[in-house]
Amino acid sequence: MRTGESWVVLVRGADRPGTLTALTGVFSTRGVSFESLTTGAVDGDVGTIAVTFRATPRRQQLLVRTVERLSVIHSVRVRAADDPAVRAAGVVRMPDGVAFAPPAAADVRWSGDASAGQHVLVEGSLADVTTVIAHARAQGAAITATVIVDV
Repeated sequence: MRTGESWVVLVRGADRPGTLTALTGVFSTRGVSFESLTTGAVDGDVGTIAVTFRATPRRQQLLVRTVERLSVIHSVRVRAADDPAVRAAGVVRMPDGVAFAPPAAADVRWSGDASAGQHVLVEGSLADVTTVIAHARAQGAAITATVIVDV
């Protein structure tokens, strides 16, 4: 059972074997599971890893301090997952004949025509994009994906 608040950490680390293993080791040895983990583009010799997880504020601080000390890590930024500054993009592919419309309460931008069989790109805060993705899944979305783009 996962307890605590939901957090997002954006880690920039060396693009070399072992970086991801070192990062995941910090979490696993402290009994914290990922809600999600994505890798981003590599810029020169530095790559980006976005992790979402649940932890108490105290455990989150311990995790971040430990990750910052890893020799392969260049920078670490952490925010509460519901912070509007945490931006995300999502992709939705609805089943044939099912229209796409985000819930009225979700403040997102979107593009694409699901009725024409296109994937729909949804952009906004992580909280709002997550709401839209959950809504689309409940309507039978064939494909969904969420990527954290900044914290």
